[in-house]
Amino acid sequence: MEPIQIFFIVFLAMMIFRAPMYLCLLGSSLLYIFLTPQLSMMTAMNKMMNAANSFTLLAVPFFILAGQVMNNGGVTDRIFGFAKKLIGHWRGGLAYVNVVSSLIFSGISGSALADVGGLGMIEIKAMRDENYDDDLTLGVTGASSTVGPIIPPSIPFVIYGAMANVSIGALFMAGMGPGVLLCLVLCVYIYIIAHKRNYPKHERASIGEMWKAFLEALPALLFPAFMLGGIWTGWFTPTESAMFSVVYGLFVSCVVYKEMDIRSLPSLAVATVKQVGPSIAVVVGASLFAWVMTYEQIDKVVVELILSFTTNKYVILFMINIILIVMGMFIEVVAAIMIMLPILTPLMAIANISPIHMGVILVLNMMIGLLTPPVGMSLYMLSSASKRSFGEVTKMVAPWLIPLFIALAMVTYIEPITMFLPGLFGYL
Repeated sequence: MEPIQIFFIVFLAMMIFRAPMYLCLLGSSLLYIFLTPQLSMMTAMNKMMNAANSFTLLAVPFFILAGQVMNNGGVTDRIFGFAKKLIGHWRGGLAYVNVVSSLIFSGISGSALADVGGLGMIEIKAMRDENYDDDLTLGVTGASSTVGPIIPPSIPFVIYGAMANVSIGALFMAGMGPGVLLCLVLCVYIYIIAHKRNYPKHERASIGEMWKAFLEALPALLFPAFMLGGIWTGWFTPTESAMFSVVYGLFVSCVVYKEMDIRSLPSLAVATVKQVGPSIAVVVGASLFAWVMTYEQIDKVVVELILSFTTNKYVILFMINIILIVMGMFIEVVAAIMIMLPILTPLMAIANISPIHMGVILVLNMMIGLLTPPVGMSLYMLSSASKRSFGEVTKMVAPWLIPLFIALAMVTYIEPITMFLPGLFGYL
């Protein structure tokens, strides 16, 4: 049996037995190198060290730490409260509040799982207290969390930009339109369900109540403005912006809201390391896995296979989406970025697809993957938060894939949704 065949068999076997993703990637890759006489373990060491040795990747732990600080500092409560005062009087109002809160919080956390694990807990409790059906409650909480890595700051955009040598500022700008579109599509879906089930309306908040809620949420609302403004004006690099986000988050949580003690920072840092460690391990493992595929020219085989069917840009985009959706069911976003880049790069050149546009398409596909079994991490978090079985949560969330796929199709084929803002601000 050839080493490349053993490589894929071991990788699939480890996935079937639910080994951590970084071990699946590293184990199969190291075994391949061991079985290939022309290669040495020093090659593997160099590839792994180079993958992790990136100044841009330093932004990832700082963005995650900032999200931890905001989650524990009263920021999520005030975002939810402001959104509730603003649109809570609509029929099925808390479902809309869920979406708007995720839109605002996405400008802070940059992570779908942070949205589900932090803001989602508040949203699920509030909707259950007002007797919303669990299929709506869990469905909208899971679906709206996909906005997190689309609206900047976005941890997947940072990784994609670093690996693909694409401007992270341009990617952040490109995510704005698709993120807002995704929220609008979800709101239309909520409107249909809310009127079909005749959910009650609540009393409209007064101007004074709205203003008070706005002022309480203002420090949190200013966070993305300061951070993104710093990147787009050239004051910060993305990594420096991530460091600033931690300092700003501590100021808001400890000084403005006074709901967090600075002495809890070490425990949040430990939680961040626990979350970042597997991600960096996946970056290292996926880089080696992708190198093995490139060494065996698997990427060229896939590209040639796609081009043997068509050279039409729109059909290629459709095929890429299918591949990414299937990958998203099994592989998380960091690994998918590393593995798919050698395949996507020549396809982008041949089909004249912008790397910025492709970055948004890739990340949106992977966020949908968080809501698809068998490895959908958002489904597991929703199951834990709601005390429902994984199977029940999967059935409840499944209909919400419809608006997500509609938004994905629009982002894929209506290019100005993604490219208008980067072009307007001179990133193209």
